Amino acid sequence: MTTDQTINNFSKIAVIIGLIALTQSLLAMAGIFTIVQTSHERIIFGLIELATMMLVIINSIAIMKFTGQLHNPLAYSISRLCLYSLLLCFIGDIVNRNFLQQFYQYDDLIKHSYLADSVIFFFPGYLILVVAIAKLAIVKGLPKTIIILSAILAAIVATFTYNDMHLAGSSIPLTIMTSCYSVLVSILAVSAIWLVKSFAWKNAPIRIWLAAIGLVLAMIADAVIGKFWIFGNQGQGYFPTVSHINWIIYLSSQLLIQQLPLGMLQAKK
Repeated sequence: MTTDQTINNFSKIAVIIGLIALTQSLLAMAGIFTIVQTSHERIIFGLIELATMMLVIINSIAIMKFTGQLHNPLAYSISRLCLYSLLLCFIGDIVNRNFLQQFYQYDDLIKHSYLADSVIFFFPGYLILVVAIAKLAIVKGLPKTIIILSAILAAIVATFTYNDMHLAGSSIPLTIMTSCYSVLVSILAVSAIWLVKSFAWKNAPIRIWLAAIGLVLAMIADAVIGKFWIFGNQGQGYFPTVSHINWIIYLSSQLLIQQLPLGMLQAKK
């Protein structure tokens, strides 16, 4: 089997996993599954979603092993970092399932504050990606000034948008965690520009573009959580519909980001 055939197989697996996740969420939104906070079915459904994410992790591990066999140190390094990021985010996914049914941990205003707890894992997970892509872009010749200035601009915009979403009266710890995370995921989205620009835009393989889209989707997924789930409805959030929408966007983002090392293998020297 050729390298390109193997790469295509990895992408086909990603598509299949994505369709599985999409089917799960659509069935839930259609009422086939009754997902309410107090039901045992909610726990079962959460475990099914986590099992689906495990398939993403297994595919990512296989990609890492594959890149390691091709004597491409840069692609292999990026594949490892993508996997590490994914593993940290997976722990955050577990926290977000709220199996212990904990609410209002930080104050009497924000009901779904356990979502802020997951930031403890998502923040370093996405920070790994931001640093990895920044270093990759620099290696590819992108000026550091572009990276720094665009990151600062993203941080400024994120601060204003977060302030518009934030509810007065939210606890200081929750505000600090969510605001810092808002800035990070905005920079993560901007790193998509660093990525495609470092591969000369039009010359970038399709999988580089897909990974860039994944980076933007990661920000969108968290924006959905922040706007409609954490701070939405005066802190009461919207569950479970927003959860299903977020899950589709989020899992798609992870599947696309894992295409990055494969795109690097196909990039022109």
